Amino acid sequence: MKPLVLSILLTLPSVLLAQSDTTYWNKGGKFGVNFSQATLTNWAAGGGNTVAGSVYFSYIADYNKDDILWQNTADMGLGWIKESRSAQQKADDRLVLTSSLGKKLHRNNDKWFYNVTVDFRTQFLEGYDLEKDPDQTKPISKFMAPGYLMTSFGIDWRPVESFNLTVSPITGKFTFVQDDSLSAAGAFGVDPGKKFRAEFGASLKASFNKEIFTNVLFTSNLILFSDYVENPDKIDVNWENILNLKVNSWLSANIYNQIIYDYDIKFYEVDANGNDIPSTGTDKWQFKNIISLGLAVQFGGTRG
Repeated sequence: MKPLVLSILLTLPSVLLAQSDTTYWNKGGKFGVNFSQATLTNWAAGGGNTVAGSVYFSYIADYNKDDILWQNTADMGLGWIKESRSAQQKADDRLVLTSSLGKKLHRNNDKWFYNVTVDFRTQFLEGYDLEKDPDQTKPISKFMAPGYLMTSFGIDWRPVESFNLTVSPITGKFTFVQDDSLSAAGAFGVDPGKKFRAEFGASLKASFNKEIFTNVLFTSNLILFSDYVENPDKIDVNWENILNLKVNSWLSANIYNQIIYDYDIKFYEVDANGNDIPSTGTDKWQFKNIISLGLAVQFGGTRG
């Protein structure tokens, strides 16, 4: 069932676009493979052998005609790392699909739009906490556990081609935990035993995409969300920054950084048996940083 759903999500946009007038479409993408290895033999300073690899794919399909601007993005990535003395673990795992539909407030003004945005995020594979579970027997995350769907309506400001700011006073945030054990534990903010949580609030999204130097592309996406009903003073943060350095037509380097603060995601201390202590649950800043070098293929158009 999961592969079928995923195939539909990935195939449907291509089918629809193929049947549309291509005059007003800007479509393109990027595919890359990265690999790194460290081998130590009789190395006095110590250390261990490591192997790491990742693959990523991104695609855009933007429609711009008269007073309508419709932007669609698919972003996927998988990465692994293996150290000689420990089990293989994930370094990256993401599936992000977004669609943003805008209509000019006035036909002669191309900077202000009414906007409706749908943002869906989840992962492909199971995730483990190797410090608590070195044998990888108890997943702490899976496909659609969690899954996030955010739908919003607001105003989009686009002063230049490379930047836009969307303020949405009407936003629904939906969290899915489609796994029995994680649902029973109340993971990712759902009530124990439930597989779905809905929140209603306001959101702000800022996006920047520009070649800041020759062959150096910088992309930044910031999403803020506040729940009107529960603790509106607590603002969830999701901020992604990507620096892409193009060495030549095939070789590129990437620096990926993501910062998350979600008040619904708790971290726990453990007892002597390795079990979480519920009273110690606290929310924390989460950081992910990936530096990679590898082969990349760019095709079609670009955005920004």
